[in-house]
Amino acid sequence: MGSGREHPGRNPGVYALILRVKEPVSIFAGRLGLVRLGKGLYVYVGSARGPGGLAARLDRHLGKSKSLRWHIDYLTSDPRVSVEAAVYAYTCEGLESRLSSELSRRLEPWARGFGSSDTRDSTHLFRCPGEAECVEAVVQCFRRLGLKPRVWASGEVA
Repeated sequence: MGSGREHPGRNPGVYALILRVKEPVSIFAGRLGLVRLGKGLYVYVGSARGPGGLAARLDRHLGKSKSLRWHIDYLTSDPRVSVEAAVYAYTCEGLESRLSSELSRRLEPWARGFGSSDTRDSTHLFRCPGEAECVEAVVQCFRRLGLKPRVWASGEVA
């Protein structure tokens, strides 16, 4: 998966991807329709409770060639978008919505309905106001939920 990453194995958990959009992007994300993102950092919240656990889900997000199943696949497969970091925590609880709620208090909610079609959340995609505080804000949100966050980073933001 990259340098500085402890391999999470097949454990279930919740995660937040830190995405770098290198230039403005307009993508068609399935039923959600057109989604526009400006240059900058974004955070996407997800969970991994299936048989492959966190490792399988994070590895999928890092790959560029994949079937486009979820909204996030449309972003992570785009060459103008890179996964800069992942913050994750082991848990069997469904904390994706609570993490999204925590993040909405600190970051700017972006693209209504993105990644949240199976929940009542307004979105699972957020824009970071600045680079320096992005990962730290996400880590603090994990801690507010009583989780022990772990950070994998590609090198630029952590």
